[in-house]
Amino acid sequence: EVLSTPFDAESVDLLEKLNVRIYKIGSGELTNFPLIDKIMTTNKPIILSTGMATIKEIEETVHYINEKGNMSLSLLHCVTNYPPKYVNVNLNVIKKLKEKFFLKIGYSDHTIGIEVPIAAVALGAEIIEKHITLDKKMKGPDHKVSLEPEEFREMVRCIRNVEKSLGDGIKVIQKEEENIKL
Repeated sequence: EVLSTPFDAESVDLLEKLNVRIYKIGSGELTNFPLIDKIMTTNKPIILSTGMATIKEIEETVHYINEKGNMSLSLLHCVTNYPPKYVNVNLNVIKKLKEKFFLKIGYSDHTIGIEVPIAAVALGAEIIEKHITLDKKMKGPDHKVSLEPEEFREMVRCIRNVEKSLGDGIKVIQKEEENIKL
């Protein structure tokens, strides 16, 4: 799904004309309640990025959105740095957000490479946001942490393999193991 993040009411109006299906609220707008109100008038799902936010700020915004009646809200764990140091990524926050909010939780990635979003899926992320570019050498803060199309395909392939390997959590002897066990 291709998303666009509006930063003002006029951008929401434009995105409505383009018939976007989901709205992402960027980390810097997490407490921008007038913008959130405008987005909620569309009655479309919201993905809320949580970079630069405390748990208290996330709680307040989730409560605000729920009180207004939005029934489709997801959260993205995020570190708003381009790129963040690996030691600061703190992927275990994904599990904490799942436990606390009982919402679909994802990860907005600004690291270099594909390892971190793959690990996020292994920890329970159901949404991955990763920027894509045609050329990492282009000017701007996002290009160096973005993936070129072939890298993006590889990330998706690896994520799908991780999803398959997670299984259902029920320990059974696999059919392929039966001959070895004999």
